[in-house]
Amino acid sequence: MSDDGEMELAGGIAVLAAEPGRARAARLVWADSLFAQEFAGAEPGAAAFGDDVPADLVAAIDAISEGAVAHVACGPATMFAGRYEGTLRVVGLGAGRVLLALAVAAENEAQAAETRLAETLDAIPIAAALVAVADGTILWLNAPFRELLDGSEFDLMGTSIAAHFALPGAFKTLLAATGKFAASAPMPTPLKTLSGVMTPVAATAKRMPFRGQEAAMVCLSHGF
Repeated sequence: MSDDGEMELAGGIAVLAAEPGRARAARLVWADSLFAQEFAGAEPGAAAFGDDVPADLVAAIDAISEGAVAHVACGPATMFAGRYEGTLRVVGLGAGRVLLALAVAAENEAQAAETRLAETLDAIPIAAALVAVADGTILWLNAPFRELLDGSEFDLMGTSIAAHFALPGAFKTLLAATGKFAASAPMPTPLKTLSGVMTPVAATAKRMPFRGQEAAMVCLSHGF
């Protein structure tokens, strides 16, 4: 077990309720989708460990202080009714909470980061979509974005966001206003929903890579 000040999380993350000295009784508070894929029993409130939890892992959780990071080599052990072998990162969150992060192979890091990004954006109340810079193809969109365009994910994925802006050239104008690091200022434009209704929105864009290509996050808000 080793402590350091670095914390690079690429997915496979869970938060446990673990009171000091009671790591063996730890229970799950929350897990991301990658962690849930690894362990079918990773449901909120589920017991974290089986009888064969490694002593080093118990010691790390019992001793971790808020803000500290520990790496534990975990032999075959039962976690959430599944078996795990590999390195676990333990992070002290304070208030009786610890974070566990599974080791993720380097080739999976980009995919894991994209999964976290999509999960985060899907939870925000702002209409957001990730689109290809080249032609505006919608690569991913959240629920508020689908509601604003009055369409399903099936209807909208793979279409060009440029086609949903009523003003010709609006998408190119929006992208021209954002640099490599800077987000654009809000740009008013009428939006065409799939049902044919015109609705006024203010659009912003910020460039960011997604799924190996140059992309931009486009956010829409009601009204001018």
